[in-house]
Amino acid sequence: MKMTRLATDLILIVLLAAIPLGSAWAATRAEAEAAIGEAEAMYEKAIAAGAADFQAAEMIDEAKLLLPSRQYTKAKMIAYWAIRQAEFAIQVQRGEATVEADKAAQAQALIAAAEAARKQAASVGGEWRDTAAMIKSAQTLAGAGELDKAIEAAAAAKFQAELGYEQAMAEKDAGFPEYMRKALQ
Repeated sequence: MKMTRLATDLILIVLLAAIPLGSAWAATRAEAEAAIGEAEAMYEKAIAAGAADFQAAEMIDEAKLLLPSRQYTKAKMIAYWAIRQAEFAIQVQRGEATVEADKAAQAQALIAAAEAARKQAASVGGEWRDTAAMIKSAQTLAGAGELDKAIEAAAAAKFQAELGYEQAMAEKDAGFPEYMRKALQ
């Protein structure tokens, strides 16, 4: 009995030493609030430079809304996206960065096509869980000037929406198998 207790204690000590107790796994509330503060400061700089971007403001608000639900890592990530968004807006305003018109138009077209495909899938009950989030991510990336990533994300969202529609249409006349009908009776 004494040996089992000793072995259990040793295993517990080893596990506690091996598991990082810091913020390696997830952000803390303080880290998320600090990131949101940085995003707000950068957004204020963008406003002062005449390059205010509504998407950065929306991202900051979204990050703040995540705090009560304790989604600190996600809030921190969205706050950093807002910082990048505001920085890019300032760079474009100053002429330090340019938006490639063709890629920007391509990204916007793909985002619109993905949204249309998502709505079509939703109309028949075939919208997949992550499609809307993928479209929002594509919009965020496009707004931050990461057009290649935005195009990739929008194309993936469109593909997923089209598959959701096809799946719903293929299964629209499917009925319960006999064993399921018996189980429901």
